[in-house]
Amino acid sequence: MNQKRLFKLCSLLAGYTCLVSGLTGCYKEVALPVAADFTYQVSNNFVIPATVTLTNASQGGELFTWTFEGGEPATSTQKTPGDIVYRKPGTYTIRLEASNLDGVKQVVEKKITIDNKLSASFSYSVVGDSFAPAIVRFANQSAGYDRLEWTFDGGVPATSDQPDPVVTFEVGGSHKVSLKLINAHSTTFKDSVITLEPELTADFDLVIPAQYEELEAPVTLNLTNKSVGSLSSAWTMDGADVAQSQQPAPTVRFSKAGVYTITLETSNGKKMKKLSKSITIKPSKGYAYIQNVELGIYSARNTQGIYYSTQLRKTFTEAESIQASDAGSIDILFFGLDESFAYNRFLSPSEAASIGLTPVPGVGKTRILNPAQVTTPLDFDKLDADQLKALSIGPPSSDQDDFFDGSSPKLILFENARKQKGVILIRQYLSDGANSRIRCAIKVLK
Repeated sequence: MNQKRLFKLCSLLAGYTCLVSGLTGCYKEVALPVAADFTYQVSNNFVIPATVTLTNASQGGELFTWTFEGGEPATSTQKTPGDIVYRKPGTYTIRLEASNLDGVKQVVEKKITIDNKLSASFSYSVVGDSFAPAIVRFANQSAGYDRLEWTFDGGVPATSDQPDPVVTFEVGGSHKVSLKLINAHSTTFKDSVITLEPELTADFDLVIPAQYEELEAPVTLNLTNKSVGSLSSAWTMDGADVAQSQQPAPTVRFSKAGVYTITLETSNGKKMKKLSKSITIKPSKGYAYIQNVELGIYSARNTQGIYYSTQLRKTFTEAESIQASDAGSIDILFFGLDESFAYNRFLSPSEAASIGLTPVPGVGKTRILNPAQVTTPLDFDKLDADQLKALSIGPPSSDQDDFFDGSSPKLILFENARKQKGVILIRQYLSDGANSRIRCAIKVLK
């Protein structure tokens, strides 16, 4: 008898009898069928190095031959071959041949895709300068993907599926860039922000120094350039003594009254923008009217200020370091003995040593007439340039006591080193202990 298995297929004969001598005629030899199959599981989300665990699901098989394309090991004859490791990305065939002792066999093949490690990375470079509109080149340095998707906030185009897109950003500032990577089994993202020079904006301020706050001719203004995203600036100043300037922040002088326009034209090499502002310069009254000047008593000399410059409209304390350029403009020195305001006087700043102060180098000499020596009745509010010019301010009389108290508002006359006459009106005596002070208004010729 050969190696084939025998199945008893004896047919029932009529009368259910069978002769012993014909027993072998009651059997038929048939080969056992084979159905080859297997299942698998993959570790590490199909990303190298990936381990494949196989389960043999064959039926009727007794002999097995496995072939693992690209795997370690490459072959096996075990029913269950153990784990197979894939160290390189790709699509591979797993082949199983199952057979039995009757020589019956069947082959099954399945493909498996192993991915490279999914890694999102990119760089970018700006073509030329980074002022908007800016062209940006992106370089994809990712790995393990089958396809990709770019998203560009504020870019043209807004999306792309190209590996290395070129994008235009019309507006400066910060822009979010997103890269999405996709393969057969997973997805990953990388976000970044690119910052371009801000959108070109033309802007400036007209800064009026204190001595020109009345905007009466002649007046000198400072121009503060507040433009954004700019490489160059050009100024046009109609009616000014100098009508053109390329400086970033020039000064401008108007010698005559009128309504004038100042225009700033700014550029970043790609775009140009303009801004114009108007200013009205008034005719000069011939004198300055300065209000709310506060000067401290002697004990407040290092906090409230006791020196004053009518040109700069500025107070100075004894403690501060006075620049030589400022010292020459100081007109007035106030001395208040204490918070009772019983003994007060104004002095020339050149007489600082006479009241125990350290002299300030470079100050001029001012003629001062304190209230006791002002004999001509004056209406401060109605004083004009002509009346100021007509004031008689001779040297103070040495036989008169020039201290005054705080019993009522007082008028003080002066003529500074620049031959400018003026009047000080003390409006208030402010008691605040060691920080007590007076509040004044001043009219002075220009």
